[in-house]
Amino acid sequence: MNKRRDFLKKAGLLGAFTASGLPAWAQTGPRPKRMAPYVNFTRDGLDFAPGDYARLLSEIDKATPIEPDSYGNGGIIAQLEEKIAAKLGKEAAVYMPTGTLANLIAVRQHSRPHRRRVLVQAASHLYNDTGDGAQLLAGLNLMPLRAGERQFTLADVEAEFQRAVRGRVRNEIGVIAIESPVRRAHNQVFDYSEMQKIAAWARQHEVKMHLDGARLFNMPAHTGISVKEYAALFDTVYVSLYKDFNAASGAVLVGPAAFCEGLYHTRRMFGGSMPQAWPFAAVALQYIDSFEQDYRQALQQVKQVFDGLNGYKLSALPHGTNVMKLEVRHGDPAAIRNKLLQDNIKLPQPAADFPGFYIKVNPSVLRRPADALRQALAAAAG
Repeated sequence: MNKRRDFLKKAGLLGAFTASGLPAWAQTGPRPKRMAPYVNFTRDGLDFAPGDYARLLSEIDKATPIEPDSYGNGGIIAQLEEKIAAKLGKEAAVYMPTGTLANLIAVRQHSRPHRRRVLVQAASHLYNDTGDGAQLLAGLNLMPLRAGERQFTLADVEAEFQRAVRGRVRNEIGVIAIESPVRRAHNQVFDYSEMQKIAAWARQHEVKMHLDGARLFNMPAHTGISVKEYAALFDTVYVSLYKDFNAASGAVLVGPAAFCEGLYHTRRMFGGSMPQAWPFAAVALQYIDSFEQDYRQALQQVKQVFDGLNGYKLSALPHGTNVMKLEVRHGDPAAIRNKLLQDNIKLPQPAADFPGFYIKVNPSVLRRPADALRQALAAAAG
């Protein structure tokens, strides 16, 4: 890990050093200058500009030549799959181009002809953001639980199970899919003790468990529970490569070897076999080992920056992870945001329910010393 960090320092691409810019979709209105190190409070990761991403790929290849994959198989993709499977304590892994496909394939593979119902949070990505893909592409019936809440309970599961098996046509539950952290609930976590109860029930009733863990590696710093402990409760887990690990795209689905064997055929069937995916794996592998340490350091620095800072109040959310509530005590949040953009610091759009922002903490804050960030924020608030 130390060699990797030394390499990133020399390349200028570790959080505490440089790399600036905004993604193309965000470049409207005032923009950051591209002269000072860019800090974003809007993303889960570092948010590389295209030129910085290309430069990083070049530096990686110079240090150790990248072995390309072929349609998502072999080469550096195999290294990535092995790495993430080991970190989550699973036997095998399969690269996926998107988390949407990873979730779809997981619940599809787990379902059986007479068990086509999948229990999900009503707030989940799988239910809200996939265009009814599970229904249209896999013939599954998603059963949303607890609208407006971050999680459901074992009692909810048992009630839905009884309703399913006692209908005039028996139609049992095949999969329980849980998302944590929950994006539509400001990245709050699903309670671990409730996960344990549900997982024990699922084993007893031969129901499969799948975790949408796109941001799984954020949780240990807030809950004290390791990624392996979370993964152990589930048959399969999906992890994003771009949210925490700074790849331009990609995902990995992990699980038992028997589950993953030959799954690249299913990936291809759904149009998910890209001729080459090495540009995603090469970057993700640079950050996987150090992310948890970097994220903990970023959390500590953000708290230090805002502690007693005039004009602001920073609050952690209940059951929260990297999303925090930043209240602006005087001044116009939109004006403050525009001022900070000129100093290469990006805040999200102002919140609708209070004067301030829902910020995201990520290792980009390490690109500047805490005192420098604090001074910039104080100056913007007047």
